[in-house]
Amino acid sequence: ENSNVKAIIPVHYAGLPCDMVRIRESAEKNKALVIEDAAHALGGRYEDGGRIGNCKHSSMTTFSFHPVKAIAAGEGGLITTNDPVLYKRLLRLRSHGINKLNDSFVITEQAFTNNMPNPWYYEMLELGFNYRMTDIQSALACSQLKKLDKFIMRRKQLVENYDLAFTDLENCKPAQTVSKTKSGNHLYVLRIAFKALGMSRAVFMGKLRENGIGSQVHYIPVPAQPYYRSMGFDPSQFPSAQDFYSEALSIPLYYDLSDGQQEHVIQTIKKLVS
Repeated sequence: ENSNVKAIIPVHYAGLPCDMVRIRESAEKNKALVIEDAAHALGGRYEDGGRIGNCKHSSMTTFSFHPVKAIAAGEGGLITTNDPVLYKRLLRLRSHGINKLNDSFVITEQAFTNNMPNPWYYEMLELGFNYRMTDIQSALACSQLKKLDKFIMRRKQLVENYDLAFTDLENCKPAQTVSKTKSGNHLYVLRIAFKALGMSRAVFMGKLRENGIGSQVHYIPVPAQPYYRSMGFDPSQFPSAQDFYSEALSIPLYYDLSDGQQEHVIQTIKKLVS
């Protein structure tokens, strides 16, 4: 037990669900909240088949509608929770500390005239933010959510093709090999032994770019960032994160990726790692 732990925030990296049962049990021992970071995992499912975001084992789950995510909404996000107290607080925090939907009025002499609510009246109950999505983005997100299962199915097909192509290579392998059928499949990450290839990652990415293929690294470990180094963190204290970072490379994965385009990606990478 660790009384200093106030919250545990598991990240469903690349869309793959974490073991939420074990995480919840650990949180309960430490009397900590669980907040799921599901920015990558919209449309994914837990091991029991439930949708990621049902908050069966957490206080809340956060999602992202950034342009590269599973649905197109431009920007913004979503938080799910089963806790009515948290729900009301989230409504306030997103809009300057004001909830016009169902908060009770505190200063009743200003809120009512002749026992009738004043139609213009509202109350700021705490310091909040301006975190509202625009109406246009919200409408687009609602429309896109109806297509989510179709989007996830295509991503799953693409991931299966990649797995089949890369599983048995010597210097290149999929970063995630378990529970892939439950994943939201936001990213497809390879672990490439750049040292064994005698080629730096920068050069490798350049050769992909020469062949019309974009790639990215997700992500630089948090302790390596200057802000956290200034707080005393040392990346060498997290060898697993460093090892993963040194080999990770994300390759194209999106709904509109055609079979022909994916085959071009596969064959180009195979030539580079052979």
